[in-house]
Amino acid sequence: MAQDVNPRLLKKIRKYGAFDINACFNCGNCTAVCPLAQESGGFPRRVIRMGQVGMEKQLLAEEDLWRCFACGECTRTCPRQADPAQYMAAARRYAVSRYDITGISRFMNASWIGNMIAFIIFSIFFTLLLLSHKGLMNGHDYESYLFKYIPGWWIHDIGVALFVVIGLSAVTGATSMVVRVIKKKRLRGQLARFSISSLIGAIAAAIHDSVAHKTFQRCDEDKKDQPLPMRPWFVHAMIMGGFLTMLAATMLDYLVKPIGSYVPPWYPMRVLGMVGGLACLYGLTLAIARRLKKNVIPYNVSRFDDWFFLLLLALTVLTGFCAEISAYMAPSTVGAILFLTHVVLAMDLIVMMPLNKFAHVIYRPLALTLYGWALNPESATATLGAAAPSDNT
Repeated sequence: MAQDVNPRLLKKIRKYGAFDINACFNCGNCTAVCPLAQESGGFPRRVIRMGQVGMEKQLLAEEDLWRCFACGECTRTCPRQADPAQYMAAARRYAVSRYDITGISRFMNASWIGNMIAFIIFSIFFTLLLLSHKGLMNGHDYESYLFKYIPGWWIHDIGVALFVVIGLSAVTGATSMVVRVIKKKRLRGQLARFSISSLIGAIAAAIHDSVAHKTFQRCDEDKKDQPLPMRPWFVHAMIMGGFLTMLAATMLDYLVKPIGSYVPPWYPMRVLGMVGGLACLYGLTLAIARRLKKNVIPYNVSRFDDWFFLLLLALTVLTGFCAEISAYMAPSTVGAILFLTHVVLAMDLIVMMPLNKFAHVIYRPLALTLYGWALNPESATATLGAAAPSDNT
C-alpha cells in the first residue's frame, strides 16, 4: 500500500528536542533491550523508522509512541549513540503540538522563548482577572483574610470556567488522536476485533497500571539494587500521586465547605492536601536533584520544558504551603500575596496541561487504552503495556 511521506518530518521533530536520529541504521538494538518490546513487535524501532522516512500520519496515529517510559536503556546501549530515548520524547512533543488545534502547543514546545511568553501571558491574564473583583470581606481570621483582596466565589467561578476551557481543549486534542488511531486500525483491518468486553478490559488494565505503576516497575528491573524510595517509578508515583491528591483535596474543599469559612488545620481536606503536597515535593526534590547531577540516562539531557514543568509544580506547592502557614500563624498582606501567587501558578499549571510536557497525563492513558482495545478480551488485561503517565520527570 502506498504511503504518504513528509521528507521534512525529521527536521520538524528535531525542533522538539530530538538528537540526530539519522545516526540510527535500524539495527534493532533498541527493540532487543527494551523491557516492553515483547508486547509489540518492532517497538520502539518502528516509531523511529517512521520519523526517518517521513511517515507523519502513521507516526501521529501510533499508540507505541506513548508506551515509552524513558528508562534510557536504548540510549545507553545504542551502538551509534543516536539517543532513541530523546527521539521518543521529542516525537511525543511533536504529536501533542499536532493534536492541539489552537496552535498554542506548537508555539510553546518549539522553543523555550515561546514557552516563557505563553507562561507570562497566562500569568498576567489570571492575575488581572483575579484582582478585577476586589474582596469585600474584612477581618483577620484564616479564610477571611486570605479572601480580603480576592473573594472566594470569584476564584471558584474562574476555576470552574478554567476547567471547562481546559476540558474542551483536552477533548479536542484527544479526539484528534483517537480519530487518527481508529483510521489506522480500520486500514489495517483491526476494527473487527474491537468489542465492548475488550474495551472494558483495556480501561481496567490502564487504571490498574496507572495506580500500581506495574509496567513502570518493569522498566526499573535493572535498578532493583536501589532502595524503594529512590526507584524512578516510585519517584514518579510520588509526583503524580501527590499532585492528584492535592487536586482532589481542592475539589472536595469547594464541594463540601462554604467558601471563605474557617476550618482548623486538621480539617480532612487540609490534611489530604498537606499529605499530597509533601509527597509531591519529595518526588520533585529527587527528580530535580537527578537532573542537576546529569549522571544517569535519561536525566543527563534536560530540555527547558523538563525544568519548566518541575519548577512550576514545585513553586505551586511551596507557595501553597507558605500561604497556609502564614494564614494560620500570622495573617498578613505577604500571606495574601503568596496566596494570590499560588492560585495564579495553579491556574497556569492547569491551563497548560494539554499543551506541554504535562499533556502525557491525557494522551498516554488514552493511547494505551486504544492499544489494549485491539487485543482480544482475554488478553487485554494481561498484555496491555499500560502504566502511569510518565515522561521520567
